Amino acid sequence: MPPSHKPLIGLTARRGGAAWTSKNTRHYIDVLNGYGADWVILSPDTPVTLPDGAVYTPDERGRLPLVALDQLDGLLLTGGGDVDPRYFGAPLAGANPKAIDPRRDELELNLTRHALDLDLPVFGICRGCQVMNVAAGGGMIQDFDGHRSPKEEPFYHDVIFDSGSRLRRTVGREALAVNTYHHQGLDRASLAPGFSVAGVADPDGWLVEAIEGRHQAWAVGVQWHPERLFELDDAHRRLWESFLDACRGIG
Repeated sequence: MPPSHKPLIGLTARRGGAAWTSKNTRHYIDVLNGYGADWVILSPDTPVTLPDGAVYTPDERGRLPLVALDQLDGLLLTGGGDVDPRYFGAPLAGANPKAIDPRRDELELNLTRHALDLDLPVFGICRGCQVMNVAAGGGMIQDFDGHRSPKEEPFYHDVIFDSGSRLRRTVGREALAVNTYHHQGLDRASLAPGFSVAGVADPDGWLVEAIEGRHQAWAVGVQWHPERLFELDDAHRRLWESFLDACRGIG
C-alpha cells in the first residue's frame, strides 16, 4: 500500500453507544485521528457498518462475524475490565467478577484469534495485551499490588526492553517510563507459546510489560496506556507510528 493509504482500524469497546464510546474511548480515537487513520468501533452490543456498506451485527454471545476483519487494516484492543479466568482454565483468584463482561470477552478473544491467524496488525493495550495472550493459549496473574494508580494522579515505572525486540528498535531506548493502571498482568510462566517477552517491569523484572508475536509481522501488546500521550514522553508516539505503518503496509 502507498504511504498515502488511510488505514481503517477496528477499535474494540465494551459498549457501542455514542455516549459510552465518547467517554471511554476518546483518547484512542484522538490518537488515531491525529495520525490520519479511520476507525470503526467493534462492540458486543452494536452493529458495525464498514466502508462497502456491509453491516455486521453481534450475535447473542457478543461475537461479530469474522468476515468483518476482511475490510480492516488493523485491530486495536483497548483497556478495560477483567478477563474471565475460565478462558485460561483457572478459577476466580483475584479477578473482579463485577469487572468481567462475558460478551466483551467473547467479542475480543474471537476477533483476536482470527486476526493473529490472518497476520492482521494487532495492538493490545492493558486489557488488550492480556486478551492477546489468552487468545493465543496463555494465562495471566489475576491480581497484584503496586501497579494500579488513579487516573487523576498516575504514577510511573520503567519498562526494560529486550535487546532483540521490535519495541527496543521502535522506541530506540533500552528503557522507557510508562504509566500504570492495571491490577492484572502476565509473567513468563503465563506467556502464550506464540509470544515473546519484549519488555519487563523494573527493578525485579518478574512482571511482563510488553509482548510480541513470534509468527506475525506486527502483533504487540503493552500493559501501559500509550494512548494517554498527554502524560507520557514523546517516545511513546513511536509505538503508534510503527503500528499504523504496519496497517498501511509500510516496513
